[in-house]
Amino acid sequence: MLAGALGWVGRHGKAVLATGIFLGLAVPALAALFRPLLTPSVVALLAFTLMRMDWGMLAGHLRRPLPSVLLVVWLLAASPALMALATQLAGLPEGLAAAMLLWAASPPLIAAPALATLLGLDGALALVGTALATFAMPLTLPPLALLLAGIDVGLDLGSLFLRLALLTFGALALAILGRRTFGAAAIACHPGRIDGAIVLTLLAFAIAAMDGITAQAMAEPLRVGGFVLAAFVANLSFQALGAVAFSRLPRRTALALGVTSGNRNLAVLVGSLGAAAPPDVFLYFAVGQLPIYLLPGLLAPIYRRLARVQPGQTGAE
Repeated sequence: MLAGALGWVGRHGKAVLATGIFLGLAVPALAALFRPLLTPSVVALLAFTLMRMDWGMLAGHLRRPLPSVLLVVWLLAASPALMALATQLAGLPEGLAAAMLLWAASPPLIAAPALATLLGLDGALALVGTALATFAMPLTLPPLALLLAGIDVGLDLGSLFLRLALLTFGALALAILGRRTFGAAAIACHPGRIDGAIVLTLLAFAIAAMDGITAQAMAEPLRVGGFVLAAFVANLSFQALGAVAFSRLPRRTALALGVTSGNRNLAVLVGSLGAAAPPDVFLYFAVGQLPIYLLPGLLAPIYRRLARVQPGQTGAE
């Protein structure tokens, strides 16, 4: 019964994800209850994603490092530079512009490769790039934020590196344990069950991330609405830019990198800053979950059409 339930959730993942956002907003007490699950859900998401991936394909990407290196450069250097230029040209308020710059300088959401996989794309390179960018971010984000926007994020690099290492390698250990327990062949034969576990974990994260947002939206509807609009525009714009930037790769890979580019893990920075994080950064992190959870269902038909390979094609379009 459990396997069947996970399979059903995996098949209807995009609708279930959207439900999480509305549950968190409609039932604030539930969001507060789920708040302690934020960090464990991040670890679980990475572990399930690693279990789901073809490890032979991952090894192939590591043997050809140039695309992964270029992806990290795009994510952590080119993206914040483009965002700084865009916010300056748009004349956005200082707090919103700073939050968007920090978002663009953050590594991809750990669940981004899983989202790409749920959309039927090739998330292997996205997973490699996400891991590399996550570890490189403590070195790149502070100087870029100070150079591009005059923001001193005050990161403790040592403790942040340690936290990221524990998170990443802890998830890797869980993934290895899972593959040895269930068997790689069984996981490959029943990927929908892993997809279901990924979706349920994302659901818990979505509910937890909405803690406090309902009250703030009622108190400042126009301000919160402006942040929501900015989050959707940023997500969609960087999905498109990322896919175009890597358009020379096979189409399913390029589209997956677009998904990765548009879904950033600002939670890592927010968690490291704690109470010192500016209120606008907290707000942008929270409303930034809306496009993450709502867009996959809306964009799925478009991605399916774009990723479709015609008969006789090799997929490298």
